Amino acid sequence: MNELKAKVYETAISKVKEKIKMLDEERRAINLGILEDTKSSAGDKFETGRETMTQDLLTVEKQLKQAKFEFDELCRLQSIKGISPTVQEGSLVQLGNDVFLISLSLGQLDVDGQKIFLLSESSPLGQTLIGQKKGGEVNFRGKMMKIEGLF
Repeated sequence: MNELKAKVYETAISKVKEKIKMLDEERRAINLGILEDTKSSAGDKFETGRETMTQDLLTVEKQLKQAKFEFDELCRLQSIKGISPTVQEGSLVQLGNDVFLISLSLGQLDVDGQKIFLLSESSPLGQTLIGQKKGGEVNFRGKMMKIEGLF
């Protein structure tokens, strides 16, 4: 299962790198659009278009900053070695038939044909799992689930 955990981190980091690359390209395109935009006789239209592009640029830069944070956080969590006796940040948890990585809320990944869910320790399920031990049972939304594995 440690191989799976390594692959999960690899896949998640790769996904975030792709996101960073896409956002960086989008930022370059917006910057180029702003630089190439020339003032026309319709001054108000020019100002409105330029303001829209500036707002788009700010949005992309905010998303890029978040993606870089996610990359750094995944790298930090990946560096945690060893297996804790309890669920903690960075743990790979098998809960029934589902597998969860307690890290960032990045949704679902497909790793070697297996669905892995990345969730934050501050998510409702993350909060329920933190501190639990392998073999323990948790009640989540009225359903009892057993922790089958902890890696």
